Amino acid sequence: MGRCTNYCVNDGPKLIVIIIWGLCSVGLFAERFFFYAFPDRTSDNQFDRSKTRIFDLLNWTLCTARASAAVIKFNCALILIFVLRNFLSWLRGTWFGTYFPVDKNIVFHKKLAWVVMLAATAHTVSHFINFYRLATAPVVALRDAGLVAANAQTGPTVWGLGFQRTAGATGFVVCAVMCLMYSSAVDTVRRPSFESFWYTHHFFIIFYACLIGHGMDGILEPANFWIWTVGPLVLYAIERTIRVFRGKQSCIIIQAIAHPSRVLELRMKKTTFNYRPGQYVFMACPYIANYEWHPFTISSSPDEDFVSCHIRLAGDWTGKLHALMNPNKKNDGVVQEYMVNAPNGSPILLIDGPFGAASEDCDKFTHTMLWSAGIGVTPMASILKHIRYNIHNPGQANDFKTERVDFYWVNREKTCFEWFLDLLVDLERTCEFLTIQLFFTGKVSEAEKQGNPDGTDALTGLHSRTIFSRPDFDAIFAAKQVEFQGKKVGVFFCGPPIVSKKLYACCRKYTDTKSQIQFVYHKENF
Repeated sequence: MGRCTNYCVNDGPKLIVIIIWGLCSVGLFAERFFFYAFPDRTSDNQFDRSKTRIFDLLNWTLCTARASAAVIKFNCALILIFVLRNFLSWLRGTWFGTYFPVDKNIVFHKKLAWVVMLAATAHTVSHFINFYRLATAPVVALRDAGLVAANAQTGPTVWGLGFQRTAGATGFVVCAVMCLMYSSAVDTVRRPSFESFWYTHHFFIIFYACLIGHGMDGILEPANFWIWTVGPLVLYAIERTIRVFRGKQSCIIIQAIAHPSRVLELRMKKTTFNYRPGQYVFMACPYIANYEWHPFTISSSPDEDFVSCHIRLAGDWTGKLHALMNPNKKNDGVVQEYMVNAPNGSPILLIDGPFGAASEDCDKFTHTMLWSAGIGVTPMASILKHIRYNIHNPGQANDFKTERVDFYWVNREKTCFEWFLDLLVDLERTCEFLTIQLFFTGKVSEAEKQGNPDGTDALTGLHSRTIFSRPDFDAIFAAKQVEFQGKKVGVFFCGPPIVSKKLYACCRKYTDTKSQIQFVYHKENF
């Protein structure tokens, strides 16, 4: 019972959603399967007689095809809900968002996509078996079932059923689109070539259009895919309309600052832009690509008079942005100021957002552990800047209830620490409830390991000494389990999946509801 309770601290809401979704999918599959598997053979109704004769021709593959179609309709309706970023950001602030795992939206989106793929595979294979059975069935049996004209002398062919009718042709297009969308969504393709992922994922328009027309022949039942998806599609259209109009608002780049390790900081101003620490935006540069929008976490604090994002060179789009902003390839310092338009006269940047993120929930905990790796430090920097503001301006933040913050940052390049070193130096000096622990996993000299003569760290100049190894997660969490006894600790992370898995495992391992210590894990998802 204790293990189950500990598990539910981090995964209870997600598990409940998955169980409800799974039961609904299984229930729909079972209902359609048995509806066609056990037709009413005593009925005088024309539809029942036709259904009975078609079942006698096709047998269980008819049931599987219709049942998997019901699963596809249900999951295609849900899959759009989990990419409505404005809707999810609003939901996060409601009472429902307190219990629903909004931050798992991408996880749910992927699970739904896999179920759609499995159901589509079952549907396609079943129907090709059906096509073969129809092509080899006696014409008399086809006439009795109402599948061919009363005066027909020959039956259909597999090719004609599979590719020349509306259902077959649209089904083939749907399968082709799914192959493109799924293959470009895997990490090995999406991360190095986000553009391919972005463009192919917008084939979903063809996907839904074909599925709406897929059942228009209405042989077994009227086409009803549109009934399942009209609501989510309307919501998605509203979402995109909001994003288009909001993204067209003017944006001025106050400064573009080059940082070490191929990082560019953009400081911007935009009208009517209100955000919270830890949120993110989508950014587009029409000069580079008209329709590409890329997510970046906000690294500034809402208390500052600008919005900033730190962008690391990690692909074609970011490479072109770096070249545009820093043509002389400076490694440090201001490279542009007060840019409104690109060289071709188009707006230099378009920004859509902000959108809610996991780190936004930091202020719900009195005790927090902020973990970051590499450029994943940006949402944590926003939170730390907000903390600094509250320290220097006591009494101005009514929602500030933080009592303890432990900040951890892992890097494998020395110069990465310079991105926010001034912030860390200031906080180390002024923030009594903050502890800073930096980890360096690259090569280092013995002199750097020894530190400076005044006791400060040789890499950063902080009094907190850098640890020259990977974090010992178990040791850290075991110590915090004792130190934070009876507390509910928010653990926030932004960085690579391999580190996320270790942190998540530690949160589950060291959560002990009996001693009332809970480590609640939050991870950034884009």
